[in-house]
Amino acid sequence: MAAWVVCALCALVIIKPQEFIPELSGIPLVHAAFGLTLLCVALDVVWRRLKPALAPQVVYALAFLAWAALTTALKRPTALEERGLQLATVAGVFVAVSVAAASPRGLRALAITLVGCAVLTTAVAIVQAFQPHGCMLAAPEDWEGKGELEPDGRPCETNLDCRKDPPVPDGNYRCERPGPLGTSTIDGRVRYRGSLADPNELSLMAGLSIPLAIALAERRAGPRRDGRPPRSPGRSDAGRPPTLPGGPDAGRSPRRSGAGRPRPPDGGAGPPVAAPLAPGVVAARARPALPLLLTDRLLSRICAALRALPVAAVIAAIGAMVVMSRSRSGLIVYLAVLGLSFIRRSGALGVIAACFVGPPMLLLGGRSGDEATESSEERAALLREAFEMIRRTRGIGVGAGQFGDESSFGLTAHNSYMLAAAETGLLGMCLFALVLYASLKVPLAIWLGDVEVGPTARRFAPAIFVSLCGALIGIFFLSWAYKDVLYMVLGASAALYGAARAEDGRVSVRVSAREAALVCGGMFAVLALLNVVLRFLG
Repeated sequence: MAAWVVCALCALVIIKPQEFIPELSGIPLVHAAFGLTLLCVALDVVWRRLKPALAPQVVYALAFLAWAALTTALKRPTALEERGLQLATVAGVFVAVSVAAASPRGLRALAITLVGCAVLTTAVAIVQAFQPHGCMLAAPEDWEGKGELEPDGRPCETNLDCRKDPPVPDGNYRCERPGPLGTSTIDGRVRYRGSLADPNELSLMAGLSIPLAIALAERRAGPRRDGRPPRSPGRSDAGRPPTLPGGPDAGRSPRRSGAGRPRPPDGGAGPPVAAPLAPGVVAARARPALPLLLTDRLLSRICAALRALPVAAVIAAIGAMVVMSRSRSGLIVYLAVLGLSFIRRSGALGVIAACFVGPPMLLLGGRSGDEATESSEERAALLREAFEMIRRTRGIGVGAGQFGDESSFGLTAHNSYMLAAAETGLLGMCLFALVLYASLKVPLAIWLGDVEVGPTARRFAPAIFVSLCGALIGIFFLSWAYKDVLYMVLGASAALYGAARAEDGRVSVRVSAREAALVCGGMFAVLALLNVVLRFLG
C-alpha cells in the first residue's frame, strides 16, 4: 500500500497537476501525499509487509542536506526559510522512496511511475513541437522566457510580430509554440513545466527512465525445477556438470529398449530389436515432427520481439524528444544509457547497435554555431566564478541556492559537483560525492554479488546502476545537487537495498573509511583538474 502512495507522491512532484488544473490549485497535494505515505509505511511495518533497512547512502544524503541548510543559516540567514523548505521537501521525498518502495512490488511500482512520467512529459513535448507559432506573454522580469507563458491567440513568425499592436503595451512577448497542459517551447526547444521547464532537465529525466523501461519489459525468471530460486544470469549450477549434446545421456530414452524381451513362441521375428552400439557411438536424437518455422525457439523469439515493441517505441520517442530539445547534455546521457543497456544485453552486438544509433543522434541533436559557442563560454565563466566563491568563503560555501545571487550572470553553476562545492563548501562536496558513490555501489553489489535475491531485485539492480551512471554524467552539465528527480533515483537505489536485504539477510553494503577517503580525494583531484583546464582555456 505504501509503495503506490509514494509513487503518487513522485508523480505529483514531477507532473505538477496543480499547476494546470485550476481545481487543484491551492491544495497542498504534495504535503498530503507525504503524510499519507508516512501513515502507510507505519501500517506496512506493523503488518510486516515492509522490513526497513538503512542503506548507506541515506545517512550521507541526510547529512549533505542538513549541512546545506547549516551553511545557508551561516551565510544567508534571510534565505533559510525558503531554502530550508526546499531541502526538507527533497529529504522527505528521498526518505519516503527509500523506505516505502523497499519491496519487490514497490520497486516495480516505482519503475512504472518514473517511466510513465517520462512517457507523459515526452508526449507533451512531441505534440508541442508540431504546434503553430503564437504570441506568448511572459512575466515582466522573465526576459529569457524560462517561466510560464500565456498565449494571446495571435499567430506569429518572429518576436517582432508579437510587438505590433500588442494587447499589453510594453509586454514581454515571445513567439513560441504552445503545447498541451499549458506548456510552451523556449527559443524553439521543447520542454515541460515546473521543475522540468528547462529542456536540458527534461531530456535528462527522460533519459534516466530508459533502463527502467527495459527492465520492466524483461521476462520474469520462473522458479527452478528443484524448488530453489532462479539463478542470476551467467551463474552456473554449483556441483552440477553441464549436459553436453554428445554426453552419455544424449541417446538414452526413458523407455526400456527391446533387448531382453521374450521372443514369440512361434519363432517369429517379433518386434525389431536395436543392435548394440559400438563403444563410443551415441544414437542420434530424434528431430521434432514440427517444421522448422514452428519450433519453440522461433516462437519464443517472436514473443520476445513483440514484448520489446512498446519499449522500442518509448526509446524512439525519448530520442525524438531529445533531438527536438536540442540538449547536448541530454543527448550525451541518452547515448550513454542506451549504449550501456545495449552492451549489457547483447555484448559485442550491442556495441555494433550503438554505433548505428549514435552518429545520427549526434548529427541531428544538440546545438551548434554561435549559440553553442556562447553557451560553452558562459558555462566556463560560471565554473570560474564557482572557484572564486570557494576561495572567498575559504571552503565553507555561500549557502544553498545562493549561487545565482552571487554570480554576475545571475545563473547557477550548470555543474552539480561545482555547485555543491561553491554553495556547501568542500565538506558538502565530499558528502555529495559519497551519496553518489554509495548509491552506485548498492546496485552493483547486488547485481554482481553472490546473494540469492528474488527475480525483481536481480532484474532492477543493473537497470538502476545504468540509470545512475547516466545521472552522474548528466549532472556534470546541470545544477542538480538538490534536484527532486535525482533523489528519486537515489532513493530507488536505497529501496533496492531494502528489498534485497528482506529476501537475503546476507546482503550488506557499506562504505569503508578507505573508500570514503578515496572518493573525497578523487573529488579534490577533479577540482584541481578543472582549475587547470580553465586556466589553460584562459
